[in-house]
Amino acid sequence: MGRSWDTPGPDGKIFSGMLNPDKRSTWLSDTTSQPVSNFMGFGINKKVGRYVGVLDAEKFSGVKVYQGRGVGGGSLVNGGMAVTPKRSHFEHILPNVDAAQMYGTYFPRANAALGVNHIDQAWFESSPWYQFARVGRKTAHRSGFATTFVPNVYDFDYMKREAAGTAQASALGGEVIYGNNAGKKSLDKTYLAQAAATGRLTISPLHRVTAVTPATGGGYRVTIEQIDEQGAVIATKNVTADKVFFAAGSIGTSKLLLSMKAQGLLPNLSSQVGEGWGNNGNVMVGRANHMWDATGSKQSTIPTLGIDNWDDPTASIFAEIAPCRPGSRPT
Repeated sequence: MGRSWDTPGPDGKIFSGMLNPDKRSTWLSDTTSQPVSNFMGFGINKKVGRYVGVLDAEKFSGVKVYQGRGVGGGSLVNGGMAVTPKRSHFEHILPNVDAAQMYGTYFPRANAALGVNHIDQAWFESSPWYQFARVGRKTAHRSGFATTFVPNVYDFDYMKREAAGTAQASALGGEVIYGNNAGKKSLDKTYLAQAAATGRLTISPLHRVTAVTPATGGGYRVTIEQIDEQGAVIATKNVTADKVFFAAGSIGTSKLLLSMKAQGLLPNLSSQVGEGWGNNGNVMVGRANHMWDATGSKQSTIPTLGIDNWDDPTASIFAEIAPCRPGSRPT
C-alpha cells in the first residue's frame, strides 16, 4: 500500500529522523502522531506535508495501531527486536504446531536470514549510548524484577562504527520510528530482496486491495486501487488468481475480510472472522529522569534490554526498556 523506500529525498536520505520529521515520516496526515505525543502538558507532534509517509497511526475506539507503510511493512518502523519465544509458551499457545521442527529448523533459519545478532555486552556496559538502559535495569532490579538482553536485526557492529564516528549515524542519530537509513536489516533488505532476485516476484507499490471475490470459472478476482503520493486514486485494476494470500497485517487483513463478509462478497468465511482481535499489549510509560540518576543525553534508538517477568503466574509481563529521544520524547 505504501511506496518503495529506495529513493533519497532532497537531503540525500531515504527517511527523515525523529527530531525533525518531514512529510516522509507520516502516512497521509498533516501532523505526526508519535507514540508519546505530549510531555509536561505540551504537544510535541509536528506539522508535516500530506504524503504517503512511512508510519501510520490508525485510530479505533480505545486503541491506536501503528503500522509501517511501504515495501517492508512494519519492519521499516519497528525497533528490530527479534525474540524467539520461550518454547513452553509457544507449545501452550500453538499446541498443534510441531515445536521440535520450529525450534530445530524454522526459527534458526529465520534468525539467520534476518541477520539477528546480539549486542556486545562489554560494549553495552561502557557505552554512553546505553546509559538509559543500564539505569532502567538498575531500577527494575531494585524493584525485584529480572532483566534480559534481547537480540535485534540491527547490525550492532555497524552501531559500534557509528559510535566511533566512522559510519553514518542512524540508531545513534535519532532514527527508528520513521525508518532507519542504515544499520537495520528490514525485510526489504532481506526476505523481499532475496525473493525479488529470483525474478519470480513483482511488487506493486502504492496499490491497495479493496475487494476479493470469486472469479467466473474459478479462482478469485482482486480489485485494486492505485494511488499517487498524496493518496488520490489514479487507477482501478482487477487481477484474477487461482489463490490469494491475505498478508496485509493484523489490521489490513481483518478489515478486508470483515468487509467482504459483511457484503457477502466472499463466501465460506468463518463465523469467527473479526472475533478475538486484540492489540499486542503495549502500554508506554516513562520514568522520571532524576538528576542523581540521569538516563543521559545520548540514547540509541535500538532496544537491547527487557524486564522479564514472564513466569509470574499472576502478572506475566515482558517490558522493553526503550529510549526516549531528547527533543522528541521525554528522557
